[in-house]
Amino acid sequence: MKEPYDQKTSDRLYGLLGKHINAAYEQHMEIERLQTHVHVVFSLSDAGSLKVALSKVGKHQQSRVLAFNNWFSVGPIAELDTSEGQQRRQSWLMNHVQDDYFFDSINRDHQIAQLMKELKAIPEHKTVVIWCADNAHDQTGLRFALYLLKDRKQPIRIVNVTKVSQELGFHQKGGGTPYAQALIDRDNYVEIVRDYAEGFPLDSETRKRYEGEWIELAGQNHWLRLWEAGELRGCEEDKLDPLIIQSVTDLQGMHGAGDYVHAGEVMARVLEVSRQRISISFITYRILRLTSDGVLTFKGIPGFPHQYSLRLSNT
Repeated sequence: MKEPYDQKTSDRLYGLLGKHINAAYEQHMEIERLQTHVHVVFSLSDAGSLKVALSKVGKHQQSRVLAFNNWFSVGPIAELDTSEGQQRRQSWLMNHVQDDYFFDSINRDHQIAQLMKELKAIPEHKTVVIWCADNAHDQTGLRFALYLLKDRKQPIRIVNVTKVSQELGFHQKGGGTPYAQALIDRDNYVEIVRDYAEGFPLDSETRKRYEGEWIELAGQNHWLRLWEAGELRGCEEDKLDPLIIQSVTDLQGMHGAGDYVHAGEVMARVLEVSRQRISISFITYRILRLTSDGVLTFKGIPGFPHQYSLRLSNT
């Protein structure tokens, strides 16, 4: 009785598999050859916007986008370039901001350890462009990325979209200079990518200063970092608590004294007034601390902002 697959069939299948592997490898090498620029951003949403804009201005093929997926403005960052430091950060996220921990865990390709490998593997002949804005999240990420790239000999370029927006007179909705990439009007953002995708090279002195600032920040052991008066500052975790309380107070005044206000409204107001880029999970963590301390009272199910409401305990 003839076997279902004879040797010729087996050889033919292996041959087809080999051709497929070779074709995939050649395609990968061609993509690698065409990619002359590596763009670094600090969120998946910023990465998506940048990829779309690069495509619109005809720079998709020559560009690769690497995206971190961590809120660098919150949580411990000590020894973040080591597995021990990363584990400590993961443990903190799990115990304090579970949503951030979950989204970091499911996006393994964008975790810190993986991004470290990819950054250090960038060939010297490729142009590295780091995109940031004037907020603690981006500015902390910028310093960390430069620290990881400290042995790179070729110049590193940056695009600070806040500074570029100021120079071009671009404003976000409601007024003010955008303090995050996501706040830039779509057409204005495409214009920035078209005209500034090459970035501005950092001189060696500035690179060294940023690397030193990373070491200083990481050694402070703060759980919150804010952008204040044009500087990146490590803060105590309760720094925004007065603003959270004031936001509840203001919203109660709008809705009626003693009324509960939706947690989502409170969080939106905190972000709007503070002009900081921090995670909703961190604000939730602080709200729950304020409720456990008896400052705030809630009703509903703590978790997603639309599931519960807040008011001052003394009203």
